[in-house]
Amino acid sequence: MEVAVAPQLSTKLLEVVLASGARLRFSMDTDVNYVARLVIALGR
Repeated sequence: MEVAVAPQLSTKLLEVVLASGARLRFSMDTDVNYVARLVIALGR
């Protein structure tokens, strides 16, 4: 998993790239616990 801020967008986003190659983007104010649970669920 790779986590980065997408620099090319005017709105700051949290970007998560899963080992499968799926790329998920969330607004910076998204609950990180939600993101963590989603990443775990998608990894199954």
